Amino acid sequence: MMQDMSQATLILNTRIDYPNGVIVVQRIHRLTVASEQAPHGYVYQLHCGTRAGQTLIRFDNETGKGDHIHDGDRQRPYTFSTLA
Repeated sequence: MMQDMSQATLILNTRIDYPNGVIVVQRIHRLTVASEQAPHGYVYQLHCGTRAGQTLIRFDNETGKGDHIHDGDRQRPYTFSTLA
């Protein structure tokens, strides 16, 4: 089931391109109502990768997967605790 983002509030949306080719993207939306997919009430992507498209590390809660981490080519679940 897809998240209803029509009422979500964008609270962070940044992208930093470093001279060495590393890219850091932070995007966080606060949902008006928590859901089964996002019981903490956030839809997020915190990504560190390269301009060439390689993921170094990424935390997100893609629909259907819940909270998980991409570590290179591997994915595994993790427990989201706080934005702090």
